[in-house]
Amino acid sequence: MAVCRRSLVIFRLFFKDVCDTKSYRFCSSAVPSQPAPKLKDTLEDSSKSPHETLLRNFGNVMRRVPSPVIVLTTSNDTAKRGMTCSSFTSVSFKPPIISVCVHDPSPMHELLLKTQKFAINILAKDQAHFGSRFSKPFSENTDQFHKIPCNSSSMGLPILKGVAGVLECKAHHVHAVGDHHVWYGEVVEASEELTDEPLLYWERSYRSVGDEIFMKAFEETTLLFDDWDHAAHLRMAWNYIKQHGKDDATPLIKMGIKKYNEKNMDKIQRGYHETVTIFYIHLVADAIRKCNQCQPEMTFEEFLEMQSQLSDRRLVNQYYSPETINSWEASASFIPPDRKPLPK
Repeated sequence: MAVCRRSLVIFRLFFKDVCDTKSYRFCSSAVPSQPAPKLKDTLEDSSKSPHETLLRNFGNVMRRVPSPVIVLTTSNDTAKRGMTCSSFTSVSFKPPIISVCVHDPSPMHELLLKTQKFAINILAKDQAHFGSRFSKPFSENTDQFHKIPCNSSSMGLPILKGVAGVLECKAHHVHAVGDHHVWYGEVVEASEELTDEPLLYWERSYRSVGDEIFMKAFEETTLLFDDWDHAAHLRMAWNYIKQHGKDDATPLIKMGIKKYNEKNMDKIQRGYHETVTIFYIHLVADAIRKCNQCQPEMTFEEFLEMQSQLSDRRLVNQYYSPETINSWEASASFIPPDRKPLPK
């Protein structure tokens, strides 16, 4: 990347923050998402309070604003972390100041307090899988950068390879606004890759930006195989079912899994399993129905916390005997449980 001293582009980003041991997980052509309801339809929703209606309409409007996808990175001698940001914008040209929003509470905010420096990595159009990787929660001891190509800058900041642009910043100041901390950074280094277009996000559905990036990577089969774990299967099903309903989502889920498996044929240990897939579709749909009765706008992380039984990859063994679930017939076509019935 060549150093760029041209005008910093002013961005406006409005992000809504970001088994194979006898246990089972879910084993599409890129399917376009349904358009969001028209604004007049949301205004006519009399079942919500004025404040709830305002927040929903605000979110709908902001989803119409095209936004580049950003990964914020920072590090010190003991820790290195990245996250797909909630909000990023250029604040001042002279001096060059940018702002980025970090959810409160957040391990990234705590690390930024220590490092007082960060880099803004503007993802290229073929890097949706990077956005997906850094939008998911990680434990403190997890290496987020495992198999992610990156370099260390002269400031000691992680810089993702192949991104459309990078802004390296030293912290200017920080303050709390609502459920976020707004970090202001003075840009000390700016570089761009002239040959790469940025990855853009705009209105495609009611998914959060993290979910949108994840689904884009899944549908384009660019999602890193290391990230295609049991939770990712559940997240994929949750997004499709929330958007399309169980019946319409089922063929999309099945086609998507088969397409992803085909792309990663050299890595998978088990092929597509019809009974396991339909089993989890049924349980996820049932859990969504129950959750929607009390918290219809919850995030996937909130959903999984409330429905923690879905995270247990041995759950299928409560419904199926080993002889049944491991049979060729169960792999090829759906077989009802032989231990206890599915919830109705």
